[in-house]
Amino acid sequence: MGKQKMKLGHSQMNKAVRYLILCILLFLALFWLYPYIWVTIASFKNETDITGSGLLPSKPMTLGHYKFILTTAAEVGRTPFGRAFFNSFFISSVVTVAVILIGGLAGYSLAKHEFPGRKFLTNFIIFQMLFPTILFLVPVFLVIKNLHLIDTYTAMILPFVASAWAVFLFYQFFKGIPNDLIESVRIDGGSELLIIFRIMFPLSKPIITIIGMFIFMGRWDEYLWYIILNKKSAFMPMTTVLAGYMKTYGENLGAQMAGVIFLTFPIIVLFIIFRNSFTRGITMSGLKG
Repeated sequence: MGKQKMKLGHSQMNKAVRYLILCILLFLALFWLYPYIWVTIASFKNETDITGSGLLPSKPMTLGHYKFILTTAAEVGRTPFGRAFFNSFFISSVVTVAVILIGGLAGYSLAKHEFPGRKFLTNFIIFQMLFPTILFLVPVFLVIKNLHLIDTYTAMILPFVASAWAVFLFYQFFKGIPNDLIESVRIDGGSELLIIFRIMFPLSKPIITIIGMFIFMGRWDEYLWYIILNKKSAFMPMTTVLAGYMKTYGENLGAQMAGVIFLTFPIIVLFIIFRNSFTRGITMSGLKG
């Protein structure tokens, strides 16, 4: 009887601890989300209501800030807003696909093929990850300039089509795939491309998701490279267009909040769509914790 009461007490205590942890995590989540919630609500408030009220609006909400930023983007950034959105999406998508393809092919070669200098090349890739991209800004700019690629899509895509980080993640994942599986396909007459695209890539969907998400976000939010490598309005992505807008209409807080929503909404949608694969990819890549 005493043991049953003790077990019951432990069970209730564990349940209480779980609820306490859940409440703490919920509070931290709301604390982390509050700035974005505030920005979202503020983008629908009247201009005088943004600083004069709390979180909830005291006056009727409006879509005026979104209409304003859509109609003035062409005037300020010299690029229609729809065109800027297409530029950002096109550049980010092409770079993401290229990084996944090049990273997967390179990672497979390093993980499953023996060749002279393989160890050195693997260590060099890891070593290269230590240097921030900003260090290569001037050399890359000079190369792009000498190739006469300034003010082109190529200038904003070519420097980023390969990623040492992506190669390393694919390399680490492919090392764990049994060689017997690959050998069986080779015995059946399968080519290396068939092995990569029919076996290796389908097995690495969580890794592809996490690489794709981070690379896409990095290109979508990029500003410095784009403003240096591009001066023509036809190729300007959203970051440069919105930056030009903020510079001209910085006192319009509501429109600034609407611009933030425009810039972050696609990333949130992508995360919601691929959240399960993203979580698995974080765990499998060893980035969690």
